[in-house]
Amino acid sequence: MLTALLVTVVVGSVHLAVGAGVGRLAGTTAAAVAAPVVAAATALPAYAWARRLTARLDAAPRLTGGHVLAALAALPRPASRGVPDLADVVAAVGQGLGAGVCTLTVRRSGLRDRVATWSPAGTDPAEARWTVPVRHGGEDVGTLAVDRVTVPGTPGERRQVLADVASSLGVVLQAERTGIELERQLRAALAHATEIAVARRRAVAESDSERRRIERDLHDGAQHQLVSLSLALGLVEHGLTTGRLDQARAGLDSVARQLEAVADLLARTTAGVTSPVLARSGLVAALRDELAHDDPPVDLDAPAGLRFPAGVEEAVYFVCLEAVNNSRKHAPGSSVSVRLAADGDRLHFAVRDDGPGFTSAPGNPGRGMRNVAARVATVGGQVHVRSAPGRGTTVEGWVPLPAPAPEPVRATATPVGPGLFDRVRTLVRSARDLYHGSPQAERLHALARTLDGPLRIAVAGPPVPAVAALTEGLAAGTPSCSVRRVDDGDPGDGADAWVLVADGERPVDLPPGVRPTQAVGVLLRGDEAAPAVARRCQAVVTLPADDADPAAGTAAVQRLVDRRLLSRAEALRAREALAELDATLQVPPPRGDARPLRYQLDAIRSGAQEVAELDLLDALCSGELRVPDEQRAAAEVLLGADGVEAWARLGCDPTAGPEDLARAAAEQLARWQRVAAHPATPAVTRRLAGALVQTCERLLAATARR
Repeated sequence: MLTALLVTVVVGSVHLAVGAGVGRLAGTTAAAVAAPVVAAATALPAYAWARRLTARLDAAPRLTGGHVLAALAALPRPASRGVPDLADVVAAVGQGLGAGVCTLTVRRSGLRDRVATWSPAGTDPAEARWTVPVRHGGEDVGTLAVDRVTVPGTPGERRQVLADVASSLGVVLQAERTGIELERQLRAALAHATEIAVARRRAVAESDSERRRIERDLHDGAQHQLVSLSLALGLVEHGLTTGRLDQARAGLDSVARQLEAVADLLARTTAGVTSPVLARSGLVAALRDELAHDDPPVDLDAPAGLRFPAGVEEAVYFVCLEAVNNSRKHAPGSSVSVRLAADGDRLHFAVRDDGPGFTSAPGNPGRGMRNVAARVATVGGQVHVRSAPGRGTTVEGWVPLPAPAPEPVRATATPVGPGLFDRVRTLVRSARDLYHGSPQAERLHALARTLDGPLRIAVAGPPVPAVAALTEGLAAGTPSCSVRRVDDGDPGDGADAWVLVADGERPVDLPPGVRPTQAVGVLLRGDEAAPAVARRCQAVVTLPADDADPAAGTAAVQRLVDRRLLSRAEALRAREALAELDATLQVPPPRGDARPLRYQLDAIRSGAQEVAELDLLDALCSGELRVPDEQRAAAEVLLGADGVEAWARLGCDPTAGPEDLARAAAEQLARWQRVAAHPATPAVTRRLAGALVQTCERLLAATARR
C-alpha cells in the first residue's frame, strides 16, 4: 500500500506540474496531451524508486530460498532416522512462504507416493494453485504445491522464490526417500528374521523328536541284535575252548550274518538323518549317489566339483530329496528333473515333474512343505511350490551363499601344504626331540636318517650270476635309490622295498613282515615257483629262459620296479614310519607328554588315503580279502597297481584330457556304488566297494581341479 501511495503521489504530482506548465505556455489542448504522456513515462521509474524506499523502511529482510533452507536446517533430527520428519519439513516450508496450504509429495519408484500436507491451524485448507517439481541429480524426487506465496515482490519474484525453495528441497526429499527405503528393508529383514527364528525352533523340535525316535529304534532293535551277537560270540568262545571247531565255525558264520543285520538296522535307523557322501564329497555327489538308482531315472543338472557351506548343502540336499520323493509318490511314472545353479551370492535349486499337478490351497501347506520351508528358512533362503492341474509341479527356491574369498595367486604346480611324507618326517623329528636321552631316541634317530636318505631296495634270490647282474643293472638304472643284494645270511634289515628272484630250483622267500606292496617278483625259469612268488609280491615278471638278452630282462624288471615301487616310494616309507612311531609313542617319554604326538599320529593316519590304498592292495594280493577275480583285478588297477597316475588308475590313455578322465572316474564311481548298494553283495565285497567309492570320488575331484 505504501508503494502504491508513493507512486500515486509522484505520478499525480508530475501530471499536475506538466499540465500547469504546458497550459500556461501552449494552452489547454497541449497540456491535456503532454501531461498523461509524461506521467505514464514516470510511472515505472517511480515504482522502482518506491520499492527501494519501502524496502529500506521495512526492517525484515527479503525472503529467498536460502532463508527457507536455513529454517529446515534448524529443524530437530530424530536419532532413529537422522533426517527431519516430513511433516516438520512441509510445515517449515509453508510457514516460510506464507502459504495457506503446502503439500510435499515424495515419489517412490514402484511404490505409492508419500504425501504430507500442512495448513495453518484453525483455517480450512485451500486448493493449491502453484506446483513445482523437486529434482535431485537430474531425477524427479517429488513436487511442492502451495496456494499462494505471501512475500514482498512481484509475482515473478514470488515464483522465483518458490523455485529456489523447491531446488533446496531436492536433498531433503532424496534423504526422505532413502529413509523410507531403509525402513522398508528393515521391516522385511525383521520379518525374515522372525521367520528364520520360527523355522529354527521348529527344526530343534523336529531334531529332538528324531533323536527320541533313534533312541527308541536303537533300544528296541539294535540292542536286541547286539545282545544276540554277544551270546553268539560266547558260544563261539565255548566251542573253541572245548575243541568243537565245527561248532565254532558255524557260530562265526552266524556272527557274520548278525553283524550284517545290525549294519542294515543301523542304516535304516539313521536313514534321512545324514548322508556320509554329503559330508565327504558334497551336495552334487550326494544327489548323484542318491538318485542314481531311481526308475525312471532322475535328470540331474548340476555343476560338478563345487562345494558349499555344510548348512547350505544339507538344506538343499534334503529339500531336493523330499521333492523327488513327493513326485514319485503323487506322480508315479512321471519324469523328474533336478537343477542346481550357483549365481553370485545365491544357490538356486528346482525340482520339476510332468505329473498331473494339483490345485494348492493358499495359506495351508502340508507337513512336508512346512518341513521343506523350515529347512530352507533356517539358512536364510526361500522356497516356492508352483503347480496346476495338467501342468506338473515345480519346487524351486534359493539359499544365500557367503561372499567368495579373494582368489589366490595361482602358482605353477606348487602344493598347497605338506604332503603325507613331509608330515610324517616332521612328526618323527618331534618324537626324536621328545624322547631325547631315552632308549627310544636311537631308534628315532635311525628312523629320521632313513626318511632323509634314499629308498633302499634289497634283491633276494639264489646265488646265481643272473641275480648279481640284475642287482648291478638296477643299481645303475635307479641312481636315486640304494640297491643291494642280500643272501641267506643277510635278513635285509632296513630295506624299504624288495625284488624277489626265483629260479624254480632253490626255495626263496621274503623276511617276515614284508608286505606284498613292498615287493615285486622275478621268475628266471619255470613256473614251479610262480604261485609262491605271486602270494608274496604284488606283481611278477618272467624273464626269457635262454637269457639271450640280459639287458632286455633287466629293463623289464626296471620298468616293474619303477611302476610298482618307485611311484609309491614315499607312501611305502611313510607307512613303515607310522608303524614305528605307533610302537614308540606307547612308551612314556622321560620328560613331557606323548599324547599330543599321538593325536597328530592319529590325524595323519586317518587322512592318509595312500596308506589305506596300500593296506587294501596287500589284502587283495595276499588273499586275505576274497572277492571275485574280475572285481579283484579292477580293484587293483583302481588302487594304483599299474601306476598311481589318474590315467593309469582309470584305464585311460596317458594323453587323456580332463574331460575324459572325469568321465572315466564317474563311470567307475557309479559302478562301485552299484556294487556297494546291491543287496546280494557279500559283506567283504561291500567293504571293498565302499573304499573304492572314496578313491573314485578323490579322482573325480582331482580331475575337476585341472
